[in-house]
Amino acid sequence: MKIMGRMLLIGALLTVLTSGSLAQTQERGVTATEVVIGTSQPLSGPAAFWGVPVTGGMDAWIKFINDQGGIHGRKIRLVARDDSYLPPRAVANVRELVDRERVFAIVGLLGSANSFAVRDYLVENQVIWVNPLADANMWAGFKQKKHLFVTFPSYLDEGRILADYAAKSMGVKTMAVFYQNDLYGQKGFLGVKRGAAQAKAKVVASVSYEVTDTDVSGHALKLREANPDAVILYATPRHGALIVREMAKIGFRPKILSSFTLTDPAMFTLAGDAWNDIILTAYFPLPGWGDARVEETLATISRITPALAQNPFNALAGVSFLEPFLEGMRRAGPNLTRESFVTAMESIRNWDGMVVRSISFGPDRHQGLNRIAIVKAENKQFKKLTDWISYPIGF
Repeated sequence: MKIMGRMLLIGALLTVLTSGSLAQTQERGVTATEVVIGTSQPLSGPAAFWGVPVTGGMDAWIKFINDQGGIHGRKIRLVARDDSYLPPRAVANVRELVDRERVFAIVGLLGSANSFAVRDYLVENQVIWVNPLADANMWAGFKQKKHLFVTFPSYLDEGRILADYAAKSMGVKTMAVFYQNDLYGQKGFLGVKRGAAQAKAKVVASVSYEVTDTDVSGHALKLREANPDAVILYATPRHGALIVREMAKIGFRPKILSSFTLTDPAMFTLAGDAWNDIILTAYFPLPGWGDARVEETLATISRITPALAQNPFNALAGVSFLEPFLEGMRRAGPNLTRESFVTAMESIRNWDGMVVRSISFGPDRHQGLNRIAIVKAENKQFKKLTDWISYPIGF
């Protein structure tokens, strides 16, 4: 009987240990040696100038981390899908990443419209989502944010800050907005209107374009007819370059300001001399500012993937989108689950990565970043004009 009792006890212990092991291995996208993450990016189409280097930066940094042994003995595997900047394709990609690839998390996903399109599906499936590359303000008031963590800037607040800077520091009395006709451009436009009103300046024209447009000469004429002191851009790199070249071609040379989304030296190649003196924003220290960690990171990813040196800002942005996820993995420890990851992310306070800085989360705060700086484009560099400017935390 004693022997039988011991056998039953051993069997019970084995059952507990086995069930614990199975619980770990059954966590979607997590094994003892690997964590699978997914992203959907415009690797082709009108926004590929963003998507290719952003994804390349993420991939190169993951290779670097994996070469150091990964995190808690696990290597990270990135599965990237091309959505061509089209919301329906983003939805299809995300469903495939979650249902077929069984990813633990979605990291990134470029485009406000694309992020909005996949939002409900990710919430319903309780997928960890770090950094939808979308206007951060779109999450304010959204209640189902348990698995969502954002360190992407707010276009609404950025637009307000740009308009305020134009009015108060550049003497701009009238301004126009050239913007993409979707959530990205619309949120930026709304921010500009609010900032102009607060600074007692006027928005005298708003000219939108569709992402499929290849000719913006008519848009340039409309802007010239309004004759604003300044034009503020919320555009893809391709459309941003097209509009400044068209304005220069017809002799219309207002002051130009732009979202941080066009803060890459390659814009000087796309737009030529017309890109000089443009005022933009930045949300992390840019190459050339003397920040040792940023320069080290750029050197590392460029060594792994040499082509990334041609798009240093966008490549580093890719690293910045990934870094909070990696920090969450580190803090979660060896027993990585959705619950342990959420708890780990919510423990981050005033944390600096190699690229992204001053990140804070908490149980009641899933917007980790709320500051930008004003910069000026000069000879393929971006000179910092202001200290970091904070804006309100929305969620």
